[in-house]
Amino acid sequence: MSSRTPVGAAVATARAALAAVLASAPHTSDAELTESIVDAEALVRLVQSFQASLVAEADRRALGRVQGARDTATWLQDRLKLDPGQARARVEVARASDGPSRKALSDGVISLDHARVIATCLRKLPASAAGDVAKVERVLTERARWCRPGDLRRLADGVNATYDRDTAVRDEQAQYESRELHYVTTDDGMVMIKARLDKETGQKFIAALRPVSKPCPATNGQPDPRTPAQRHADGLATLVDLALGSDRMPRVGGQRVQVQVTVDYDDLVRSLNPDAEGVVPGVFADGVPITADNLRRLACDAGILPVVLGGDGVAVDYGREERTAPPAQRAALFRRDGVCAFPGCEHPPGTSQAHHIRHWLDGGTTDLANMVMLCAFHHRTIHHDHWNITVDHGRPVFIPPARVDPQRTPLPGGTATTAVHQRMIRDLVPKPREPEPTHN
Repeated sequence: MSSRTPVGAAVATARAALAAVLASAPHTSDAELTESIVDAEALVRLVQSFQASLVAEADRRALGRVQGARDTATWLQDRLKLDPGQARARVEVARASDGPSRKALSDGVISLDHARVIATCLRKLPASAAGDVAKVERVLTERARWCRPGDLRRLADGVNATYDRDTAVRDEQAQYESRELHYVTTDDGMVMIKARLDKETGQKFIAALRPVSKPCPATNGQPDPRTPAQRHADGLATLVDLALGSDRMPRVGGQRVQVQVTVDYDDLVRSLNPDAEGVVPGVFADGVPITADNLRRLACDAGILPVVLGGDGVAVDYGREERTAPPAQRAALFRRDGVCAFPGCEHPPGTSQAHHIRHWLDGGTTDLANMVMLCAFHHRTIHHDHWNITVDHGRPVFIPPARVDPQRTPLPGGTATTAVHQRMIRDLVPKPREPEPTHN
């Protein structure tokens, strides 16, 4: 870095001073260290405000074009090795008036991102709002002291929509027109999804995804081991299951939408043995393979149609939708088990799957004694980790695998909260007394 300019000399002096301060950091108290971090941020913001003034002068001189760049932002992008968005942000702030937002940035009480939000909002105000520009900047600057840039951006968007309704409507329509969703099956069978959703659809998606992607407690109350991204993927899987199970889904050829999987009967039976080798997987209709182990889980519920082949390759059984619990039976299961019977689970309503304790493909019956309600996450856990389930006196009992609990201590499954409350209330209410006999 050059020290031939006054700014370069000031930077060199500041660098030496900061190096001395940094050397003493290990010896500071927690309170001093915290305050030092805040002070350092104020210094960064002061420098950014100072640089914005320099960029404003360079922009006034069209220095970028003089030096062969398309515009000031492109010039900064090359000179400072910035991403395009960062370069545009600095130019946006530099071109804004030297008002309260710039002073707040210089004072270190708002960030460069805050300042850009304010500058963008002021630039987008219509000519009819010229008399209110100072007021808008003052309000946004004061709010910026207490909120994050993302929150301030929502406020600024609301301000712009209020002052220029027609433009706001056109912007929202443009967002809708630019909507897109792409999906592709990768070489390993996974599906990659990329989407841009308009505001309305995006908010619907978020509202639907949040309750089905909440953390679920693991065994013995331990925190959910899944990352947020994994929980969101599981939530999307739950939404797909709900859609496939809905009577409002469009029908194909008069039939409910189904995912078809073909598997050999011998491989299906051999998959019961976790040590069996050479078990040939089933295949989806497009040829993507899936292990017989996971096929057994999928066939419990959710509109999967297993086509079981005999030794000659002829279909010996088509999985039937009747294998799933009918509405009345699901209601009884909900009343007995709650949303998910796995110990400690509190999954949102409407997202459970009826699991056959003895698999339907193995001759298990579709009745209360052989079924239990599980959320998608714990349904996968039961199948993957080979938990055992029994029904004892009408209540599911979960027996963990040895790797989870070497003693394999049985854990009572959850019961429906409403049913528990009703029993508690019934116990509290005094039983009606028999009327005393009357004597004539």
